[in-house]
Amino acid sequence: MKYTKEELSPTKVKVVVNVDAQEINAAIDAGVAMQQKGITMSGFRKGHVPAGLIEKRFKGQIYHDAANDLANVHVNKILAELKLVPVTGLTITPTPIEIERDKDIEYTVEFEHMPNFDLPDYEGLEVEQTHVAQATPEEIDSLVEGLRKDRGKMAPVEGTGPAKDGEFVNIDFSVVVDGKEEQSVKGIEYEVGQVSAFAPLDELVRTVKLNESGEKETTFPEDFIAENLRGKTGTMHVHVYAIKAMKYPTDEELLTIFKKGSMDELRKSCNDILVDRQNVLARSEAQDKLLEKLLKMVDFPLPESLVEGELAAFVQREQQRAQRVGKKLTDEQIQEVREKNRAQAERQVKSYVLLRKIAEKEGLEVSEREIQFEVANMAKRMSNPANPINPQELYKYYAENGMLFSVRDQLLINKAVEAIYAKAKVTMVEPKPAACASCAQGSDACSACAHATEACATAEPAAATEAAPAAEADAGKAE
Repeated sequence: MKYTKEELSPTKVKVVVNVDAQEINAAIDAGVAMQQKGITMSGFRKGHVPAGLIEKRFKGQIYHDAANDLANVHVNKILAELKLVPVTGLTITPTPIEIERDKDIEYTVEFEHMPNFDLPDYEGLEVEQTHVAQATPEEIDSLVEGLRKDRGKMAPVEGTGPAKDGEFVNIDFSVVVDGKEEQSVKGIEYEVGQVSAFAPLDELVRTVKLNESGEKETTFPEDFIAENLRGKTGTMHVHVYAIKAMKYPTDEELLTIFKKGSMDELRKSCNDILVDRQNVLARSEAQDKLLEKLLKMVDFPLPESLVEGELAAFVQREQQRAQRVGKKLTDEQIQEVREKNRAQAERQVKSYVLLRKIAEKEGLEVSEREIQFEVANMAKRMSNPANPINPQELYKYYAENGMLFSVRDQLLINKAVEAIYAKAKVTMVEPKPAACASCAQGSDACSACAHATEACATAEPAAATEAAPAAEADAGKAE
């Protein structure tokens, strides 16, 4: 086998492979020999059927397998010799490769690959890391309320409504245009007043009492998610058959849930959780700073397919946001999303490529057990009491859909980040004072401001606003 390489771009190559008849004949002979071992044919002992007869009888399968085996051997040899790591699937032309005895063949292989570049020296990089010893009372209050909300349960409201902001309704919904029903959905549940709700529907629901119906005429926007309603004027019909609200546990009930003797004891557990979390966050921020320093020290071409993958993810998220309010992105809006997020997509790809290179240099690997453990953690994070996720089923789904490689990649680059951090010079520092809401300075620097007493006293610490979203993860620790 001989080959020539053509650079289609800094990260994409085309390889022309030439295979002579002698190698093809040898591959066919090997395929025939493999078949010969297990073939039983009338008139011959097992394993002694003439090779010519086997080749004639099973020519299609033997030649197909021989061509595939040749291509696999060739591609692995080419990648090893060129020292290239593909980032996409390989395009082989023609497909399938067809071979015949005593005939030379030629085929091409195209693929994108990781760029080649020299790593910067990352040993001894300097970075400051905040060390937190005590959470603020406001942060503890926020976490306690987050734990309370996470243990809330849906319950019917007293009275007949109509529903108010923050309450949940179950409705049947339909739309009639020119006397014809164009849309009908039963059993919708949603929170009244949520930002993502379709405003005219939300307004209608607020006027309908329990077990009653209502209607409202509206003109649907041109980008409405249901294409058959776009730009049309119709009448929405709603029947409300449930109005519910979240009921949250009292202090006494909360103490019982978390097996604590007093609110002081619960608050102490919350403080420990917050301190651990904030120090983990500070470590992550220090790692981000180190990575940012390294990104500024290198420059290399990016595989376009990886950038396209990141842009597609941005578009998908925006499409999902639009769908939640009953809309669909236009082609122009999709292009705007792509342009707006291209720089971020390129940064993410550059980080990924850099960290993969560092992982290779450090000899880092991810074991099957680590992948299984991570998928189990993912299942735990994705689960809720109403919809528990089985770790084995999630692993099977990932395996069957070719998604385990993404889990492996994430674990690998996480290890690379840890390797950079382990070799850095990290200096621990005290947390900076909470920022003043009016002048953006630390609160201890606000004494000269006329607004100091009012603004600094009421400014909410940034970390406190982040406590509630992670409360579910912390519930087990509080217990």
